[in-house]
Amino acid sequence: MSESWEIIEALLFASPEVVSTQRLAKAAEMTPSEVEACIAKLNADYEAQARTFHIRQVAGGWQMVTLPRFAPWIVRLYSRKGHDHPSKAALETLAVIAHRQPINKPDIDQARGIDSSYILSTLLERGLVRIKGRDKRAGHPYVYATTPRFLEFFGLVSLDELPDLEEPAVKEEDILPLEEGEESGQAEEHREEAAEEVDEDALAAIGYRIEKKGEEQEGSSGEASAGAKSEES
Repeated sequence: MSESWEIIEALLFASPEVVSTQRLAKAAEMTPSEVEACIAKLNADYEAQARTFHIRQVAGGWQMVTLPRFAPWIVRLYSRKGHDHPSKAALETLAVIAHRQPINKPDIDQARGIDSSYILSTLLERGLVRIKGRDKRAGHPYVYATTPRFLEFFGLVSLDELPDLEEPAVKEEDILPLEEGEESGQAEEHREEAAEEVDEDALAAIGYRIEKKGEEQEGSSGEASAGAKSEES
């Protein structure tokens, strides 16, 4: 009969995405504390055996990843042009949204000094941001926030790890819910608008915080999940 830690190891190895403690507990028929004890044992064993991977806590869950020092070789293995790495304009827009969310599109445009329609459509398609609702203010513009995928992509456990978080640009009580099916058409609507150029001054002033994280991610994408690597091969 399999040991409990072996079950947790198998579940994490098989998953291409972050898995929450509760989901692991349900699948393995364990308590959350038992799951976390298994993960602690596995990481201790990996370190003692000098293995090339460990189990990392990220985005409110767990993921089996390779160690950062192996990133140079793994990057070569997955060095496809434009593969899963946001542009500077996307990183800049993510920085604005992450630090001031929830935030409406006019405020994003004002912070960046340029229209963000095309970039927002890209971020929606990638699942890094979501439309939370509409602002009650004039025109009822869409209100944006980051997603769990954003945390996973940048290796964050929660938004509290971001430096210099600002006051939300839109108060929760000023957000109107979306109508049924409204969000699904927004990426296409944004994409119909003209593409934009990067405002370098805004990038330096705002986007550098996440841009730096993005550059680290390009290297530490060596910390790819075991499941994800087989999926992308």
